[in-house]
Amino acid sequence: MLARSRAAATGGLWRVRCRRRPRCAAAVAAGDRSDPSVGTTRPDLAVVFVHPRIAENTGTTARTCAAARVGLHLVEPLGFETTSPRLKRAGLDYWDAVHVSTHASFAAFLAAAAAAGPARFVAFSTRGNTHYATPGLYTPPAGGTTYLLFGAETTGLPEAAHEAAAAAGAVVRLPASRAHVRSLNVAVTAGVGVYEALRQIDGCDGPLE
Repeated sequence: MLARSRAAATGGLWRVRCRRRPRCAAAVAAGDRSDPSVGTTRPDLAVVFVHPRIAENTGTTARTCAAARVGLHLVEPLGFETTSPRLKRAGLDYWDAVHVSTHASFAAFLAAAAAAGPARFVAFSTRGNTHYATPGLYTPPAGGTTYLLFGAETTGLPEAAHEAAAAAGAVVRLPASRAHVRSLNVAVTAGVGVYEALRQIDGCDGPLE
């Protein structure tokens, strides 16, 4: 069951109800206790899809976010309705474990991120000149969050996202032979980015569940 609520500071918030009990006390302390999914969401890492167009990619990434216990931000306009069966089918039964926020624009997302605390932005782009696995790349600022930015399947990240990452983070790229493909699938890229971030933040001693 999906539920919507609106908040001026975030440009709108779409929350997914969670039937699970909180497992991470630190996340609960840092987050909004009115949203049950916050109890399972780590506060130091989040995924941001800017103007996503394909429901299945967003649904697949929501499943990754549920597994990794990271929040998912969706920046409008979207290329699908959040009630799309394709979206829910790709995420299977995992939507109740994901804290999903929607923002009316990228500027609204930046405002929400600033209000939440110190922020670092790592933008994944074919224009990136930094290797995605560069040591220390994903370390969040003290008491803050590292946001992984991913663009639309058709147009990539907007200029504002590149500028935010260049100013407070990095613009990165995954190795890929352009002789064969123009870019990697955004859900695949998000999965690689999330787990590289977890490797760097938590190390090899991080929890397996």
